[in-house]
Amino acid sequence: MLAILVLASCSYKRKNVLFKTPKKIKTKEVVYIYSPDSNKAKNYDNYRHRIKPGDRILVNFLNNYDIGSAAGQSATSTANMQGSAERGYLVNYDSTITLPLIGRTNIVGLTRLEAAKRLEQEYGKFVINPIIEVNIASLSVTVLGEVGTPGKILLDKENTTLVDVIALSGGIGDVGRKNKIKIIRGKEVIMVDLRDITALNSNAIKIQDGDIIYVQPYGFKAQTEALTSIQSATFVILTISQLTILTIQIINFANQ
Repeated sequence: MLAILVLASCSYKRKNVLFKTPKKIKTKEVVYIYSPDSNKAKNYDNYRHRIKPGDRILVNFLNNYDIGSAAGQSATSTANMQGSAERGYLVNYDSTITLPLIGRTNIVGLTRLEAAKRLEQEYGKFVINPIIEVNIASLSVTVLGEVGTPGKILLDKENTTLVDVIALSGGIGDVGRKNKIKIIRGKEVIMVDLRDITALNSNAIKIQDGDIIYVQPYGFKAQTEALTSIQSATFVILTISQLTILTIQIINFANQ
C-alpha cells in the first residue's frame, strides 16, 4: 500500500503542473524563451501594443472641451450599459471605432500614439489643432498558480512588468517556485527565474495583452494534494475490505 501511495503521488505531481511543454525545459538562463515553431527567440525590445478588434479605447480631447465633454458622456453611457469594467469605445470587428463628430474610423494595427495622430488628423477637419490622447482600457492578463489572488487583472498601462502583475495579484505564495514562473504568450513559453535580479533587465517580462502568468508550486505541495486524495480513496477501500472480512468471519462462524 505504501508503494502504491508513493508511485501515485509522483504521478499526480507530474500531472498537477499546468502548461507543460512537449519536452522538459532545462536551462540555466534567467529568462528563457521556448517556442515550438522556431529555435530563434523573438525580439521584444521595441514591442508596442497594436490596436485590434475587441479592444476598448479611451479618447481624451485635451484642448477642446466641447468635444471632450461629448466623448466623455458617450463613453460613460456605454460603460453604464455594458458594465463598469468595459470602459471607452469598442473597436468593432470591421476594424473601425465610432466616435462623436467623425463617425467610423479605422485604427486597427496602430499603436496608441499612432491612433492619437490619426484621430487628430480626422478631427482637424472640424476643429483647429486638436490635441488627443488615446489609451487602451482593455489590456488584461490572467494570473494562475501560487499567488495570493489568482484571476484576471486589468492593466492600466502598457509596459507593465511581470513583477508589477505578481504584486497586483498578492505576491508569490510560500509554496510558489520563484525560479519557475511561466509567461504563456501565444505558442511561446517564457521561463523566468526571479531569484536573479538580472531577470529585470529582459524586455520579455514586460507583459502583453492576453498573457497568462503561471507560478508553479513546489513538488511537495503536489504530493501533499495527491496523498490527501489517495488517503480518502484508501480509507474507503480499507473500510470495504474490513466489512468483507467481517462478513466472511460471521458466515464461517455461523457454519461451524
